[in-house]
Amino acid sequence: MLINLNTKYSFINTYSGSFQNFRNTKTYSNLSPLPCDIVSFSGNISDDLMNLPAKKIIDICKLAIKNGTKLGEGREAVTYKIENYPEYCLRQEKVYEKSGDFNINEFLDNYDKANHVVARLDGGTTIMKYIPGIPVKNIDSFDPLKTMKNEIRALLANEFEELPFLKVIEQVEDAKSNGIDFDRFGENIHVDPLNHEIVCIDFSPKIKDYSGEYNPISYIYDALDVDGTQYSKRVFGKLCSAYAQRLIDSPINKLNFDKLDMNFYHRGCINDPFNHFPEREILTETRDYLRQIIKAKKDNKPKEELAKMVADFKDYIDNNVMSFNDFGYFPYG
Repeated sequence: MLINLNTKYSFINTYSGSFQNFRNTKTYSNLSPLPCDIVSFSGNISDDLMNLPAKKIIDICKLAIKNGTKLGEGREAVTYKIENYPEYCLRQEKVYEKSGDFNINEFLDNYDKANHVVARLDGGTTIMKYIPGIPVKNIDSFDPLKTMKNEIRALLANEFEELPFLKVIEQVEDAKSNGIDFDRFGENIHVDPLNHEIVCIDFSPKIKDYSGEYNPISYIYDALDVDGTQYSKRVFGKLCSAYAQRLIDSPINKLNFDKLDMNFYHRGCINDPFNHFPEREILTETRDYLRQIIKAKKDNKPKEELAKMVADFKDYIDNNVMSFNDFGYFPYG
């Protein structure tokens, strides 16, 4: 059994109990796809893998593939756990032969950096940062984690503060500034309910969003899979408040206004966000409010004036979007 030290929380990497227990005891599941015989405390008890000599790094990566402890598997690649280095994982394209030799390529482009790659090896193999948590989108109606994912959505809606929403918006916006789009269609946002983090994990320069839009609010809303749930308005409201805060904090050249589409509405595509949003009027009012703030930003209004507009907007969100959930009662928390 592997035991790593975590100075913040203790938790066993199996799912049991409810998030009410988590809130009360601070003892809960890691919710990451590791084997159940591992007690993971997410601490840094070893040397950083990337500070080791190149030959040592290669040997460790070969051993990870040989041992075959999988974190996940898709159509194109398999992701492996790297023993004793839980802050990293190894992604290997399936077409690569396991017997091949590795060399480390230290050059990383913007696509690599957006996708948490820290080093490239030969044969379509990369060392990546390990992103805790689980994806909350339900691609399969028989998803065995469906109940857990819904409880995580409840945490997102009722207990996550503005900062994690702001950080994930910045992640999508920064990638877009480099011509790289977030793939919102797959299970590509990880939510870590212990540390209250939201992280996108799949970007590509080749993805073309056939709905014709670019909007970080609707992208993230869609990837969190809250549409048609009792959490839709609160998650939408938190995303909008975070984006408005970004308008204050960020220089205009980081905001991708030339690509931004503020139309939140359904346009006939089954994968469009907000297909089942409970009140279209809220989307209209929110869009118009944000457009006023964006215009003030473009017009280079004083920061104090912009901050006042954002504060008023957040009051609107609190009072008109997030005060009640979709079932008509006050949320807990």
